[in-house]
Amino acid sequence: MARGRQPAKLTSRHRLPPSPQLTRYLLRLSKPSLEKLVFDWLKTPICAPNLTPTDDNLIEAGYDEEPRDTTLEEAEEAYTNLTSRKEIVDRVFEREWRDGLTMHQVAQVDMQYLLDHPSSLKWTACELVLEEGKKPVGDKLPKFQPVVFCKSLLEIMDPMVQCHPYYITHPTLPLTIIRLSLHNPYPLPTLPPPANQIFYLAVPTSSPHLFFTPQRSKLADICRKSLPIALSSQHRRYDIVSTALSAKTLEALLARKGCERGDLGAGGGWSIYAVEGEGAAEGDPLEVTRPRKRRSVDAEDLRTDNTEGRKRKRVAEERFGNSATVGDGSGLERVEVKLKEVWPRGKGVPGVLGVVDGNAGKGKRGRPKKDVTTNGNDEEDDGPVVDEEAPWKGKSWMPNVDVVLEGTHVFAGVRRLVEEGVFDGEKIPTWMTGEEGKSVGLVKGGTILKSSVAAGIHEPAASGRRGRRKTT
Repeated sequence: MARGRQPAKLTSRHRLPPSPQLTRYLLRLSKPSLEKLVFDWLKTPICAPNLTPTDDNLIEAGYDEEPRDTTLEEAEEAYTNLTSRKEIVDRVFEREWRDGLTMHQVAQVDMQYLLDHPSSLKWTACELVLEEGKKPVGDKLPKFQPVVFCKSLLEIMDPMVQCHPYYITHPTLPLTIIRLSLHNPYPLPTLPPPANQIFYLAVPTSSPHLFFTPQRSKLADICRKSLPIALSSQHRRYDIVSTALSAKTLEALLARKGCERGDLGAGGGWSIYAVEGEGAAEGDPLEVTRPRKRRSVDAEDLRTDNTEGRKRKRVAEERFGNSATVGDGSGLERVEVKLKEVWPRGKGVPGVLGVVDGNAGKGKRGRPKKDVTTNGNDEEDDGPVVDEEAPWKGKSWMPNVDVVLEGTHVFAGVRRLVEEGVFDGEKIPTWMTGEEGKSVGLVKGGTILKSSVAAGIHEPAASGRRGRRKTT
C-alpha cells in the first residue's frame, strides 16, 4: 500500500508571493521602521535581496549592452532617497524582493509593529506550577532557552499544526517575546496569517509567570495546551494556571508578575516597599507606625489650604503608595469582579429588601414593628442562611452584582476619585487599589477569592454592559 504524501515543512525561508495583503502588512509600519527593516534585510543572508536586473532593465538596455546587477550600496542609496512609505513598499515588491517575502521577514514586520505600538495586543498572565501543585522557586524554575523551547513545541504540535517560530529579546524589558505563526498542516501558506492564528508568548526573566495573547482559534488552543509540555523536562513536570490578570501592555503585567513576584506583586499601599532609592519607604513594613516616604515637597501641596483635601490626599497615598499614577506605564484598562457578599434580611437594616424611606420598620401609629427575625424560637432560624434556588426563603440573601471598571488606567482613576472625595479611601476594598494584583475574580469579604481562579488557561467571560463606570 502506497504511503500518503507527507506535507512539506514550514521553514523560515518559505516565501509568500507579493499580494495586496502583504502590501498592507508592510504599510502598517512607519517610514523609520520600514527603513530600519529594509536595511537589515539587505545585510541578512536569510532575507537576501534579488539584485539581478528586472524585466524593465532588460527592455531598456536592448541589444546595445548587457545590464549589470545592482550592488548593495546602490540599493541602500535608492531607499535612502525615497520620501514615503508607499514608495519604499513599491520598490520592495518591484525590485529587491519581487519574488516575495520569507516567513522570517513577515515575522520581523509583526514584531516591529508590536514594539512600535505596545498596547496593540491584549495580554493575559498565567502562572507555572509543579505537577504536585507547588509553586516553583529558585532552581525549580524552568531553565528557559528559546531555541530548545521552540524546537520542543514544534515537535509536540506536529503534525496537527504547522508553526513558524520567531523570538527576540525585548529592548527595554527583561523578557523574551516569541511569535508563533500557526497554520494548517497542508498546504503551505501563500498569504500572511490572520490575527487569530498569530500566538504571542512573553517569558519574563527569573519569574514563574508567562504572558500570552488570548487568541480564539483551534490552532491557538492546541498551542496553549502544548505550552506546559514544552516547558517540562524529564524529571520535572509543569502545569499552567490562570492568574486572573489581563492588560494591554507588557509593562503592566511585568510590574505585577515580573521577576520573582508573588501573587500580590507589592501592589497598592505595599508598593512603597518595592522601590529603592528616591521614593522608597524608611523602616520595616511590620512596624506599627506609618512609614515615612522620602519625597520632595510638591508645589501643589504648598498651595493646598483645604484640610479635607490634604487628608484625602494623604489617605490616597497610604492606600495606593507609589502605584496608580497617571503615566506610570503599568495601568490596567479593565477590572471586572462578581460580588458574592451575604446580606442580612432584617427589616431594620437600611437599604435591604424594601426599605425605601425613613419610616420603614414603623407601624401605622409610628411605633416600631416587632422584628420577628430576632426571635430565637422562630421557625425561620432553622432555615438555610442563603438559599440560592429560592433567595426569598433564607435568612440572608446574596444578590448578583457585577462590577466593571474601565478606563485608560483604572486604579489611577480610582485614586483620583479618592482624592476628590467621591470614594472613601479608608473603606474601599483592596481589589480597588490594585493590592490584589488581579483584574477579574469573585469578591467576598472585600477580597478576591483564590478559589475563583480555575485551573488551566482560560479567558474571563465577558459580562453585560450594564453598571459600567469609566474612572479615567
